[in-house]
Amino acid sequence: MKAAQRQFIWTVDGISSPFAQKSGGEVTSDATKVWDGGATQPDVIAAPAQVGDVTLTRPYDPQRDQDVLNTLVKLVGQWYTTISGQPTEGDMRTAKVKPRVYPNALLTGVREPESDASSGDAADFELTFAVGSLG
Repeated sequence: MKAAQRQFIWTVDGISSPFAQKSGGEVTSDATKVWDGGATQPDVIAAPAQVGDVTLTRPYDPQRDQDVLNTLVKLVGQWYTTISGQPTEGDMRTAKVKPRVYPNALLTGVREPESDASSGDAADFELTFAVGSLG
């Protein structure tokens, strides 16, 4: 059965409660075409694969999140943790597949909730992590 975007539970070791959105984490490799003299087709060589930064976002709950944010802003560039993304079934039960795991993810950014006295939009915050490999 196909999955909806909502059917993932993203967690960060050391932070309670899952996150609502995840972006990034793409795996890419740069490639170069190399031509030998007189060749009609190039050879293609590739750099090692790299994993892009992962950004996690969730709605802001001051009781749950403010103390965590106060701590995390002091740990940007220093705190390593593990990020896990578990696919779920439509009823949010854990799917019988391995989760995506990003071990040794380094916290590189914290965006605290934006505020606007005239807005009723939900406040959220996001955490950005540099990821070196997939688990």
